Amino acid sequence: MHLSAPKRVIAAATAALLASAVLAGCATGSATSGTTAKASSSAGWAKAEGTIVFGATPDQAGSDSNNKPLEDYIAKQTGYKVEYYPTADYTALIAAAVAGKIDVMSSGALQYVMAVNKGAKLEPVAATLTSPDVDDPGYYSEAIAPASSTIKTLADAKGKKVCFVDPNSTSGFLFGLYQLSKAGLDVTATGTDPNGNPTFKDFTPFFAGAHDKSAQAIASGQCDVGFAEDTEAEPVVSSGKAKLITKEYVPGGPLSISSTLPADVKTKLSDTLSGASVEAITASGVPLTDGFKEGYFGAKKEDAAYYTSITNLCTSIPAAKCAK
Repeated sequence: MHLSAPKRVIAAATAALLASAVLAGCATGSATSGTTAKASSSAGWAKAEGTIVFGATPDQAGSDSNNKPLEDYIAKQTGYKVEYYPTADYTALIAAAVAGKIDVMSSGALQYVMAVNKGAKLEPVAATLTSPDVDDPGYYSEAIAPASSTIKTLADAKGKKVCFVDPNSTSGFLFGLYQLSKAGLDVTATGTDPNGNPTFKDFTPFFAGAHDKSAQAIASGQCDVGFAEDTEAEPVVSSGKAKLITKEYVPGGPLSISSTLPADVKTKLSDTLSGASVEAITASGVPLTDGFKEGYFGAKKEDAAYYTSITNLCTSIPAAKCAK
């Protein structure tokens, strides 16, 4: 991203700057200092000093409107302007974080780990809760099969078509591979399909693109078995269209901030995000959208140590391509 200039260009540029400084005298020296101070004041911010750029995992209903109350709450509590950074998919969100284009990221645990492993300067300060009735930000990756299926355990998935969400999904891929591995299936990638997705010897993967789509594809029989986060898997199970095979605990999605921001800004954001309960947001006068009320239930203070299990799985399951 940063290209090295030839030495002669650097030398010429240096000479020109020195000459300018000598000719300009003390008056221009003070002006130069002012320019330097202005440039350094915005250092560490994704866009500009005083503007927080917010990025979030895309969803089927529109992440911008669904995250607007949290964005407005951040603005109200910190006094900074907050702008939403649109991304089309997990890969684009990770790329934006790596490029330093966002100051705050709401994501799944795997996207956070992948971004950091690719060089993103991020630190988690809280994890979002998945239900209004719990104080644990964790949730479950659920393996489900069509209700009429003869599959009883994941060992029966050998030779079958398996639904996943996305190669960058925490509960819809990484933890799916982990559960299949525990059941004795080989989760070593044998190659890639025309879309660049991994292929496997023991099963045929199908990537649905979203958790709800994965659950629906399984329930309709498009896949013999598959994975989705509990909030999307349970409705098709409770409706009688699918059955639960097994599940695995997954650390909750982090709210991360850029570690390049000034210390006082990081403190403000950390305090704001770790205390961003639905009650606090409502009390601040920020209106809640329907999408936000359906998917946001507060946050609990957490740090990078909470995501050690994700980092370890990335190391032990190379097919996930999330290791450093």
